[in-house]
Amino acid sequence: MAVTQKAPLASTFGDNVTAPAWKKKATWYQISSEDRMINPENQKKMSARMNPRKVITLAASHASLASRAAEVSALIDEAATELRK
Repeated sequence: MAVTQKAPLASTFGDNVTAPAWKKKATWYQISSEDRMINPENQKKMSARMNPRKVITLAASHASLASRAAEVSALIDEAATELRK
């Protein structure tokens, strides 16, 4: 993870987003029920606001891609397949 995860740029916290992609593009969402970085209730609120095509909840921490790779990659594969149609 250290190789791919970098510190955010300072502009990340100052730039205004005027047209978030999730308002126009299809979304899928994965909630980590054991997340201690982003409260799972906040994840549910964020996902509801996005109106995703599918939401899955995994008993996982913030690093769900590492601990539940099969389930997360299956959701990504499903989304990619759906968008190819």
